[in-house]
Amino acid sequence: MTWRSLLLPLALLGAMSACGQRRSDPARVAEDLMRPAPVGSFAAGTPPATTAECTVRTAKDCFDQALTLLAANAQGPERLRALSLMGKACDGQVKDACAWLSQHVKEPRRVRGGPPDDPVFQEAFERWREGRKHHVRVTCRLVQGGVPQRCEVREANLPPDLLAQALNSIQASRYALPTLDGEPFECDWTIVIK
Repeated sequence: MTWRSLLLPLALLGAMSACGQRRSDPARVAEDLMRPAPVGSFAAGTPPATTAECTVRTAKDCFDQALTLLAANAQGPERLRALSLMGKACDGQVKDACAWLSQHVKEPRRVRGGPPDDPVFQEAFERWREGRKHHVRVTCRLVQGGVPQRCEVREANLPPDLLAQALNSIQASRYALPTLDGEPFECDWTIVIK
């Protein structure tokens, strides 16, 4: 089995977006915050939409706040704040929030790039992977042009040389921005490689 056939599906199909559709996952409520921002805001130094922390217990309140904003036809940053609240409510097991996200939000997708083709890296990864479980969580800002920036490793158990090459590969890839009802937005984005 080649590197491309092994890691590419693992890395890209295992990617979880903090921007797009979400499945209910209470463990992610506190650690994988959705932080959408208007296109161009990261480059301009404008902070992303912020919301109160949501927990499994308060997820219904987050959903109600999101619905209130949406009912008032919120636009711009307030609409993105509603999206953030909706994502947190979905993480907190509010099924209606997850359903809303699946109808209105399109996840980012990779349009260029992928894992390194270096045969030495491929062979090293194959040897390392045999018989081992691995998990890497990287958070990047996905900005205008689909560029992942300011990537930070949150969790990893790959050897340092493989991790460095995987990070370089992520940062060299390009993505279509996520969209909310067809309008693109930037956000913090979490990639999980399992």
